[in-house]
Amino acid sequence: MSAVERISVSVVLPGGEHCTECAHRLDASVTALPGVGSAQVDALNSELTVDYDSSLLTREQIVAEIERLGYEIEAAVSHVSWRVRGLDCPDCARTVDVSVARVDHVLSASLNFASGVLFVEYETPHDPRAAIESMLAEMGYESECLEGDTTHPVAEFTLAGVDCPDCARSLAEQIRSLSGVHDSEIDFGSSRLRIAYDPAVVAERDLSAAVVKAGYAVTTASPTGETVPQTRTSPVARAERDTWISGILIFVGWAVGWFLGGSPDAFRPWVTDVAGAAPFAAAIIVGGGLIFRRARSSIRARILDMNVLMTVAVVGAAFLGEWSEAATVVFLFSIGGMLETRSLERTRSSIRGLMDLAPPVAHLIVNGAQRDVSPIDVAVGSTISVRPGERVPLDGRITAGASALDESAITGESLPAEKHDGDEVFAGTLNTVGLLEIEVTAPAEETTLARVIYLVEEAQAKRAPFQTLVDRFTRWYTPIVTLLAFALAVMPPALGALLGADNVPFDSSFSVWFYRALVLLVVGCPCALVISTPVAIVSAITRASRDGVLVKGGTFLELAPRVRALAFDKTGTLTNGRPEVADVVAMGDSSAAEMLALAAALEMGSTHPLARAVVRAVGDAPVARAVDVVETPGRGISGSVDGEDISVGTPDHVLDGEGMPEDVDELIIRLESEGHTVLVVARRGAILGVVGISDTPRASGPETIAKLRAAGISEITMLTGDNERVASAIAAASGLDSFHARMLPADKVSEVRALKERWGVVAMVGDGINDAPALAAADLGIAMGAAGSDTALETADIALMSDDLTALPRFFDLSRRTVANIRQNVVVSIVLKFAVLVAAVFGYAPLWLAVFADTGVALLVILNGLRLLRAR
Repeated sequence: MSAVERISVSVVLPGGEHCTECAHRLDASVTALPGVGSAQVDALNSELTVDYDSSLLTREQIVAEIERLGYEIEAAVSHVSWRVRGLDCPDCARTVDVSVARVDHVLSASLNFASGVLFVEYETPHDPRAAIESMLAEMGYESECLEGDTTHPVAEFTLAGVDCPDCARSLAEQIRSLSGVHDSEIDFGSSRLRIAYDPAVVAERDLSAAVVKAGYAVTTASPTGETVPQTRTSPVARAERDTWISGILIFVGWAVGWFLGGSPDAFRPWVTDVAGAAPFAAAIIVGGGLIFRRARSSIRARILDMNVLMTVAVVGAAFLGEWSEAATVVFLFSIGGMLETRSLERTRSSIRGLMDLAPPVAHLIVNGAQRDVSPIDVAVGSTISVRPGERVPLDGRITAGASALDESAITGESLPAEKHDGDEVFAGTLNTVGLLEIEVTAPAEETTLARVIYLVEEAQAKRAPFQTLVDRFTRWYTPIVTLLAFALAVMPPALGALLGADNVPFDSSFSVWFYRALVLLVVGCPCALVISTPVAIVSAITRASRDGVLVKGGTFLELAPRVRALAFDKTGTLTNGRPEVADVVAMGDSSAAEMLALAAALEMGSTHPLARAVVRAVGDAPVARAVDVVETPGRGISGSVDGEDISVGTPDHVLDGEGMPEDVDELIIRLESEGHTVLVVARRGAILGVVGISDTPRASGPETIAKLRAAGISEITMLTGDNERVASAIAAASGLDSFHARMLPADKVSEVRALKERWGVVAMVGDGINDAPALAAADLGIAMGAAGSDTALETADIALMSDDLTALPRFFDLSRRTVANIRQNVVVSIVLKFAVLVAAVFGYAPLWLAVFADTGVALLVILNGLRLLRAR
């Protein structure tokens, strides 16, 4: 390309930030445009970066093409998501993924095992939702449809009289041909008909009438229709009910066997076999229905999971006449699955609890009148009121009133934070005492709470390195154990047949080795091993979020215990972050007030903490307007005020290499020795005076540093742009090993790299904005006070939502406990599995013990992982 340029364009993705597939489609479509070199979609920030040849394309053409392609994708693809309950293992989640993806008109399906959310995209105008819900119900999962793209409203009917698939297809085609109907699909298994329609053209009652006219009775309809919907037991509740029924039937079977075993009847053997087996067979059918249905789905998806292995084992045991053992296996497996599901729901409900923090209603103030609306209908810039005892529905800024807000859901701080006019507030926080009026600063989908929920769910879905290693192992483990089971069932009997039963040193009967193979097959399921890592990671991330620490993924939990060097920024990290002007010394003819006003004129537009301190010191005094302002990070700021060149900053920046007057130098030394940061103010190169700014060290600093050192961190240093004397005072007060002063952002990056060469894994703690380059250079970037800061939430690996430095050692402690928990889970899984596997080969492990080695160990691993949810 002759003239390559880069632009970043804000885009509205059809599927929102959750749909990576739409992001890839847009990426590929834009890249294919003539003159475009590359395109990168940032789905989280809804931004597209494009490198293009400016001699072939203009910026306007690029933007127009992006909009056109976005509309095309939006017209072709619809999205919907479900909350799926009843998931108890990652393999089951993978089966759901693959099965749903094969439904007609579905383009992709992704099930987040950690949060239990299934995200589906499908072809417009088709609507496969009924088929998906039916499939989930058939597999034994309870599903709740969440808000997705609803291009057209959908009417749902449950029918009577649908007795053949061909008739069902014919009915769907008849309805599809009606005016105003976009699509119709019927699920033959559940007799449910779903119709996507245009309410401006056809009413729902007309659709119901058309179904009746076609010869079918409508027994239930959607809530807006004429018929009353019927409540049904959820699949999860039915599965639990069937489990207990199977347990009762097993007890009946044992009682019948005991009673008939003592009967003197001549036909007792026949009666005992048939009557004794009947309750166990019924227990298998009732309790194993869900297992068998899931196994069928897994076979269709070509996945060899625990349900398939368990089905083979149960059928095999029944084939051998071991009816009581087959029924016991079904009951134990079902009980284990039920307990696993309930345990895992504890972690998922923690995230759903975050979602429930945002109230469903906002009190919108329009022209002095108040009306209740949904938060999603409130525009940025609108004013809402929040009464005492209510939660804040949206992020905003207080315009009237004062109160104390409980922000523990966001920051982890247990004490309410005092809020006044002009202060920021976050969605989901609790207003305790005062009536507030708030100007909304972010839409409902972009509040700090919404972003935290999204990032936590994404973090839980990301695979940690150890989990990836386990997954690779289990891809080979299960097929190999299955082949070993087959060989165990076939080879010893074959050897006995070939050499003669009397010539082999073991019992070569087929029933003996087939039973042992069934035991080995059940042991072969790696459920406990597969779930050992994700349950610990999910629990740890949930615990951290409750404490106000946002962890971006399991990778960082595994990495934290390996940190050997930690670098701190100074301002706002080791200090309280609110520096104030402590001393003003004017030189020559200028007054202190005049000098401070000139400095404030330049600093008015800066976000640097020292600049804000200067502006606060001026108060309400009038300040002139500065022009041609140039800010040099880490050094100072220059510009023109009332036609005169003014500079504020370090002595080197202000004097531009010239010598410092002796009296000024002595003054600077004195102020810096007292722990002040000194700004020199000059006009046309002549010094007007100096400003001493003080930022006190955090009281929690020394204790935090001591705990971090006890956690195994060998080198704790500070990187600051301040001078040597101020840096030395703060470092000594905080108990640091070393410090580096007068550092520009590039110098901090260089020092972080030097620490990595010396110590290996390095963490950097900063504010997430000014220290972004150093945070990116470190192995572990930790942002302080990230609540309300989009930049900090997006750039850091770990975000401390509050300004509480003590959260840092708690995070490192949690990471160590998480890694230890994962190792415990893996060792327990492998050792017990291997022990039962060896016992199975030599005939010392009954089938029920194999089930315990799978389901029991998986439950043990889950309960161990859930210990991380407890606070310490």
